[in-house]
Amino acid sequence: MKCGRKTPNFPRDKKTQNVSLKPLEHSKGFFMHSTITIIGGGLTGLTLAYQLKKARIDFLLLEARPRLGGRIFTKMSGNHIPIDLGAAWFWDYNPRVKKLLEELQIPAFPQKFGTDVWYQGRPNADFQQIQIPEQQQTSYRIKGGTTNLILSLAAKLDHNQVHLETQVLKISYRYSKYTIQTNNGFFDTDLVINTLPPALNSQLEYDPELPQDYIDIAVNTHTWMQDSIKFGLGFKTAFWEQLNLPVTAFSNFAIASEIYDYSNINGDRFAIMGFLNSHFSQLDKVTRKQKVLEQLSSFLGKNVLDHVSYEECAWIDEPFTKTTSQNQLQPHQNNGDSKLRSSFNNDTLIMAGSETSSVLSGYMEGAVNSAMETFDRIQK
Repeated sequence: MKCGRKTPNFPRDKKTQNVSLKPLEHSKGFFMHSTITIIGGGLTGLTLAYQLKKARIDFLLLEARPRLGGRIFTKMSGNHIPIDLGAAWFWDYNPRVKKLLEELQIPAFPQKFGTDVWYQGRPNADFQQIQIPEQQQTSYRIKGGTTNLILSLAAKLDHNQVHLETQVLKISYRYSKYTIQTNNGFFDTDLVINTLPPALNSQLEYDPELPQDYIDIAVNTHTWMQDSIKFGLGFKTAFWEQLNLPVTAFSNFAIASEIYDYSNINGDRFAIMGFLNSHFSQLDKVTRKQKVLEQLSSFLGKNVLDHVSYEECAWIDEPFTKTTSQNQLQPHQNNGDSKLRSSFNNDTLIMAGSETSSVLSGYMEGAVNSAMETFDRIQK
């Protein structure tokens, strides 16, 4: 399954219960006009849209997927267990994210780690229980899953300001105006904010073309999580706690390279979440699941087989996350390079997004930072 073909079925509070994530009905030949058009409905695009809405500045947001959030995707798994299959954590050194959560009144809680973990030191070796030092930096999760942040931001916007399943194909600039051609029609605008990952942005058609020095670095900029496969298992009980067994596990050789306890904040929904080794991306989901269960059973026992759900998201297969040409880049390669924050045509075409951020690029903090810096540029 593609990551988030369907809108996550989240229990929503009063702030988010009226959010509609269905695409607007319109003719493919239509034209719409806005002062500002945001390309991309991930965390950068939505945070910027939220700031513009508060400032009463006219805008539209275009998103190619049938959902908002980009690389943030929480799957409501069996027994209503929220499992983050995209971005999951933030830290105390993420002031922009913390401030946004506080403003939207979204609770957060520490990730369970502990000092006892499972470790596989060589291929085909048994997992050994070892002790590691306590984490110096606490990792935090968002109550209800990271998509709760996305839904809360979306709830602040008007329905007609967001267009889902609207893929940008071409951006033309003539006479100080832009025409954006999409699969669902044309949009005229005065200012374009492109929040797509630079590698994806480099594949868009521009008229006139973007400068070659920008294209050269954009093509070679790593999109964080583009090579990741995340999985989650839901359970009726936290059997590992009853057996006094740690869940956290690490391996460079097994199918699951990192494994964590992902039970919810209230302690009444139980899950295990982790990352799969990208070398196993060629296997189908059924085979990957079987290998994950075999690995977990080797140190947690057969109770693992009594799961209520298995979820996974192979971001490596997501066309709106990973380009087909990128296979040899290092993690975070060229992230945060100043050229990625370029603007063109007298500052009317601005490049933004997490990978462009001057701080913590690729992460949620980078996404929010990019949105706030872009908003400040617009205000000047």
